[in-house]
Amino acid sequence: MLDAVLHEAALTRAELDRVAFANGPGAFTGVRIAAATAQGIALGLQIPLIGVSTLAVLAQQVADSRGLDAVQSMIDARMDEAYVGLYRRDAAGILRLQGEERLLPLDALRCPGAVYCAGSALRALEAAGLPVPEGDADALPDAAALARIAGHLAAQGAGGDEAPINYLRNRVAVRKTPTVY
Repeated sequence: MLDAVLHEAALTRAELDRVAFANGPGAFTGVRIAAATAQGIALGLQIPLIGVSTLAVLAQQVADSRGLDAVQSMIDARMDEAYVGLYRRDAAGILRLQGEERLLPLDALRCPGAVYCAGSALRALEAAGLPVPEGDADALPDAAALARIAGHLAAQGAGGDEAPINYLRNRVAVRKTPTVY
């Protein structure tokens, strides 16, 4: 598949200088598969690896496509929670995290004034019967935004051989009381 993608882009393996991947937060298994695949490619090609927050990639994609300077990414984390990060554009056009990324209960989600909200948590709010801020529930992170952020990080010297994973939540299941029949 990598060879097919390189062929379509008219590139060779030797022309690649780094591997970037969205390192979470997100689905536990999906994040681990992305990290393992990216690390394997980087190791095989002997090039640096750059992990970028999925929330940052989503915010960058939405800001670039809509001409915005501030985006709050809100990804459904299931279990009535959401992964949330507030980002603002810097002088280079890259969205920077304001504060820290967080895992919040759905009923605690708010969208700050003059900030556009985007991500699957908007649908989770609607399904839970909670107030839904104006925004784009269908927005998804994309490769162009990931490449833009990773390119900026690489220019600042980021990259290595480790595949950092951004979980935000260590509890991945809810224990339920057993049903007695």
